[in-house]
This record gives sequence, structure tokens and C-alpha cells, in this order.
Amino acid sequence: MYYFLAGFDVLVVVLSVLLNHLIVDTYHRSIKANQSWVLQLSSFSTLGSLASDVNAPGNNVFDTHDVEAEHRNMSEALRAFNEHLATARAQLQGRIDNQAEHSADIRAFTLRLKDEVDAVDAAMVEMVNEALLIFSYFRQGQSDNAGKRMATMDRKYSELLASLATVRERVGLIQSKLLEEELESVEVLRRVEYAIMLFVLMMVSAALVYGGKIRREMEAHSAEREGYLAVLRESERQFRQQASLLDKAQDAIVVHGMDQRILYWNKSAERLFGLPREDALGQSAQGIIYPSHRAFDDTVDSLIAVGDWAGEVTLKRRDGSTITLESHRTLVRDDEGLPQSVLSINTDITHRKSAEQEVMRLAFYDQLTGLANRRLMLDRLQHLLALGARSLHTSAVILIDLDNFKALNDTLGHDRGDMLLQQVAQRLSHCIRESDTVARLGGDEFVVLLENLNDSPPDAAIQVKAIGEKILQALNISYQLDGYEHHSTPSLGIALFQGQLNSVDDIMKRADLAMYRAKAAGRNTMRFFDPEMQAVATARAKLEADLRQGWQNKELVLHYQPQVSSDGQVVGAEALMRWQHPERGMVMPHEFVPLAEETGLILPLGRWALQSACMQLVVWSKHPETARLSVAVNVSARQFHHPDFVQEVLDVLKYTGADPKRLKLELTEGLLVEDMESTVARMVELKQIGIGLSLDDFGTGYSSLSYLKSLPLDQLKIDQSFIRDVLVDANDAAIACAIVSLSKILGLSVIAEGVETEAQRAFLLSHGCKTYQGFLYAPPLPAERFREYVHERLMAEH
Repeated sequence: MYYFLAGFDVLVVVLSVLLNHLIVDTYHRSIKANQSWVLQLSSFSTLGSLASDVNAPGNNVFDTHDVEAEHRNMSEALRAFNEHLATARAQLQGRIDNQAEHSADIRAFTLRLKDEVDAVDAAMVEMVNEALLIFSYFRQGQSDNAGKRMATMDRKYSELLASLATVRERVGLIQSKLLEEELESVEVLRRVEYAIMLFVLMMVSAALVYGGKIRREMEAHSAEREGYLAVLRESERQFRQQASLLDKAQDAIVVHGMDQRILYWNKSAERLFGLPREDALGQSAQGIIYPSHRAFDDTVDSLIAVGDWAGEVTLKRRDGSTITLESHRTLVRDDEGLPQSVLSINTDITHRKSAEQEVMRLAFYDQLTGLANRRLMLDRLQHLLALGARSLHTSAVILIDLDNFKALNDTLGHDRGDMLLQQVAQRLSHCIRESDTVARLGGDEFVVLLENLNDSPPDAAIQVKAIGEKILQALNISYQLDGYEHHSTPSLGIALFQGQLNSVDDIMKRADLAMYRAKAAGRNTMRFFDPEMQAVATARAKLEADLRQGWQNKELVLHYQPQVSSDGQVVGAEALMRWQHPERGMVMPHEFVPLAEETGLILPLGRWALQSACMQLVVWSKHPETARLSVAVNVSARQFHHPDFVQEVLDVLKYTGADPKRLKLELTEGLLVEDMESTVARMVELKQIGIGLSLDDFGTGYSSLSYLKSLPLDQLKIDQSFIRDVLVDANDAAIACAIVSLSKILGLSVIAEGVETEAQRAFLLSHGCKTYQGFLYAPPLPAERFREYVHERLMAEH
């Protein structure tokens, strides 16, 4: 018995020592593995901070506009990220290469973690590519396109953060699995140890002699076990410390059970929702952060069906206000696959939403007035037309142009002009209904889009007229512009439309035509579009197209009307343009010259007329009967005020070899109104060359004596409107006589145009006018016919 007990004691001791060693090894492995994965988790957490540094320059560039500096910042942050990622990968690969001692689950988790780390790298590449695209748009001055790509880059950044969260979650699963497996091993060893202790207690009655010794050994064993438990508690503390890393995340992380009770609430959640953790834990998520039951139920239903959900959500704060977040939610299931809890990672996108709103404002609203801009107004008009098939309502566009706005800018400056535009915008906004749109098209043009008018166009026209009168009344009230009282009037063009039978361009063109008809009617009024306007516009467009084609096909020619002295001698000619249209026939200047001036075609036409006339002068100079003649060429105001006009005249004279003393330029009074000082300077330059200057149609324009005395003119030309009735209208006769007297006083020659009868010529001669032009002598003639006419008169004199 003694030997049996002694042997039994020896066996118990050996087994206890072995068990102690196994427990110690188990705890050491657990501690070492957990410490190693703590370092790995810390490394991946650092990657999240470095990823934020890489993302920041792509956002900051919208504020700094310093593309190169932000590009360098991103490159430096990306280098640090890649270096740290390489280190983390190396550490992970070391674990993969040395995990034979781990279970199959741990090895599988570790290999999956490697793939998830690769996903982090790929997400970073995509986010960086989006940032580089934004930088390229900024370099090209395409800030609108950069703003559009901003949302894509933010989504890529969110995907990167989600990938990092997945990596951190995978590390947590590995740690949990390690701890679970080690605890199971310890539990098995404990059970064996308890069985041995129980067997010892059963044998203690037979081993009283050795009881004291056994008791001391057991007490020592118990003390050693408590030491191991202390080590295990330290390991658990370190695991809790790992969980606290989630408190350092910038995103609000919330976990709630399927019963809606909040299980986890990190520091960022406290900051975003304004609710401390101790007040949130155990509370209903639906009650404290979701604004409605439906929003919560829809999210949970989607998670149960799919397992994952991402999108923008509006949640409540403690103070009752709401906050817009980008949320990524994952359904967590238990070991049996049943829904256990919901993990929600919420990112504050306040700054991003503000940036998006600013981009929207810059893209669709006028910066000066705050009204909708052309793009937004046209979009709404297009949308209204698209809905027209489902509605019989009439709609209308009112195009508003401020009369003489350019004069305000020129006299009072653009600052006061901007003040006027802002006040006009405010007044227009008060004249329309809430469902209507008022927009600024640009410059001093505004447009009002009226929706849901009466189904009957006549009744709708009455509604629009009332609104138009209200606008006219509002815009006729004086404006206070920084201490200056200014009165401004508008011209309104109105176009009604129904359904999809119209296009946006058609409607705007009709309103534009009606507005110009209002201008022509004296301004400060409104006009509705009618088909007659369209017909006139179409005819004008056709005439413009024909004129351009005619210019290219060289259909324009010069005719010359003789200018005859009182003794019957031809002293010169006026060069007059004619258009030999293949279908219209001979088109007179009054039909196409105004159109040429409006479209700018007068510039090439004017250069051609000047060059052709000079070339004709050279031809005439070679024949004795025409060598002494001068040629008068009409010059439009637009042509005269062109910066290169004087140089063009010099170039033409040089190219043709014409004598400048035989060239006379006929100027209209209209060109004298604009920039008088510059006008006089150009006239002096032309006079110095030897070119004569004649003031055409004198008496029909401004006829200001104050400018007349300062102009370097050679001749005044009495307009034919006075000559036509000079014998029957006392006023016309008085004006003609006054012009002749004025020319004598100023030392200028005078010529009358439109002389058709001998009686008119005799009247003019009796009052001192000795040069004439008109059908009394000849109509405008082609160059060759003009030369024959001169020859015939010379032969008649002899």
C-alpha cells in the first residue's frame, strides 16, 4: 500500500507538472499570438490615418487651387502609405509562412486577410487615379469637371475605408479565434487537472501520512495557477485595448442588436450624435438616432435580405437637429447563421455636401444676382416641354432687356450697373408666382418662365399680359445706385407655347423677336410674338444668307452717279454699291446695307468698295476726260471706328496707286456721336494724306454746330429729303438755304443730292449751291457707261 500510494503520489506529481507545463505553454502562446496581432492591428490602423493624408489634397485643391502643391502633398502621403503597407505585408507574409502550429481556420483567415490587404492597395490606386484626374481638370481650367469627379473620388475613398475596416475586422476575427482555441485547450487541461484532484481527494483518506505534503504541493499548484490566470486576465485586457482602437477612428461606429439595443458606441459616434457612450448603450437605436420607424425598418429589412447596405442617411442628433452621413452597414450573424447584430460605420459628409451645393450654385445660378442662369432656365424649359404631352396648360416665356443699359455702364461705371442688375432681379422675383422661374441670361437680359397658365391661349395671354404690366410697372420705379437716382425702362418680348410642338430654340427665338419688336415700338413696352414677326425674321435670315453667298460669288458691283457743277461739267462721282442677285435682280443699297452693318459684313464690303473705287480712279486717271474727276465713297460708322481703318485706307492707296487727292470719303452724322475725340483724330490723319471729307445727309441727324465747327471737313451734302420738296415746302427750303449759308460761313463746299428737276437746280443755284447730284443728270451708272456719259457731255459742250 505504501509503495502504491508513493507511486500514486509520484504519478500525480508527474501529471501535475506536465499539466502545469502545458498550461504555461498555452498561456504563453496565447499572449505571444495576441501581442503579435495587436501589433498587426495597430499597423493596419496606421494605414487608415495615412490613407486620410493621401485623400486630403484631392479635397483641399478646391480651397487652395494650388494644384502642384496639393499634388506633391498627395505624392508624399502616398509614398508613406505604400512604405507602411509594404511593411504590413511583410509582417503578414511572415505569419503565413510560420503558422503550421495554428488551426486550419486560423490559416484560412490569414490567407483571406492577405487578399483583403491587396484589396486595400487596389482601392488606394483607384482613389489616387481619381485625385490625379481632378488635378488634371484643374490644370486645364475645367473646375466644373473637377467638381463632378469629386463625388467619385469620395466614393473611392469610402471604398478604401471599407476595405481597411474589413482588414481590421479580419484581424479581430483571427484574435477571437486564437483566444477561443487557446481557451478551449486550457479548459480541457483544467478538466484533466480537476479529475486528478478529485481522484487525489478520494485517495486522501488512504494517504493521511502524506496529506500535509500533498496539501502543500496543491497550495503551491493553486498559487501557480492563479499566476497563470493573472497572465490570462492581462491578455484579455490587451484584447480590450485593441477594441479601444476603434474609438480613434474618424467614423462613427455603432453596433446594435436585432432588438435595436445599442451594443457599441465609439468616440466618433459621441461627437457626431452629441450623446455620451454611457447614455447610448442599451438604448434603442430607433429611438435616439433614426428620425422615423420606417427608415429603421427599411434598412434592417434590406440587411436581412442582402447582408450589406451602403448609402446616404439622415440621422438625428441629441439636440434634435439632423446630420447627413454616408453609412456602410453589415449584418453580423451568430454561429448558427441567425441575424445577431448590425455593424454601422458612418462618415460625416457635411463638407462634401457643402462642396457639392457650391458646385451646383456655380453651375446653375448667376453669381451676381443669385437668379437661375441660362443653363438652369433652359433645362427647366426643356423639362416643361417634355411634360407638355401630358398637360394642356399653356406656358409662356417673357424675355426682358433693359433699355440703354450700356449708357449706364459707360457713364456711371460697371459697379452701379451691377447694382441695377441686382435690384432688377429682386423686383422681378416679387412679380412672379412661386411656381415660375426668373433667370438672368447674361448682360442686361432676363427671362421669366411662366408655367400652368390657362388651357385657352387667349385667356393665358391675358394672364401673361397682367404679369408683364406688373413687371413694367416694377422696373419703371427709380433705382437708388450708391447715392445716384437712376431711371431705367425695360422692353419685353412674350412667346406663348403649348405641348411638344415647339423646341427650346424656337421659343427663345420667338421671345427674342417679340422683344426687338418692343424695342422698335419705342421701348418701355411689351409685345407678343405673332407669325408676322417670324416671317420677317425668316426673310431677314434668308437675305443675310444670300448676301454672304453673293459676297463670296462676287455679285456686288459699284455704280457711279455723276456730280455736276453749275456750268454743266462733271466734277466727280459717288460710288454706290449694287447687288446683282441671280433671282432678286438688282438690289438697292437701302435693302441690304443696314443688314450688312448689323451682321458686321459691312467691314469686308466697305473695304471692297474703297479698293474698287480707288482702282477705278487709277483707270480714269489714264484718260484725259476723266483724269480730273474725284470719287466719293460712303463709309459706315462701324467701318470708320474700326481700329485699323486709317491703316486700311493707306494700304488700299498703296496697293492701287490711286491719288488720295481724288478720293473723298462721305461720313454720316451718326458716327460723330461716339468718341468724338478719337473721331476727330482719325479725320485729321486722313486729311493729312490728302483725302477729302464730306458730311453726308447733313440735316437729318444730330446737326450739332458745336461739333461741326471742330471737324476737319471739306464739304456738306444736303440730303435729298430736303431737295424733294424744296419748291413746295417752306421748311425744306429754309433748311436747304441754311445749310448753304452755313457752308459758306465755315468755308466748306456744298453739294445737293437728289436733284431731279431743272426748277430744283435753279432754286439751289439762286441760293449759292453750285454742285448737284441726281436723276436730272443721270442715275448711278456702271463704270464703262459712266465714262461714256462723261465723254458725251464733253462732246456736247464742244
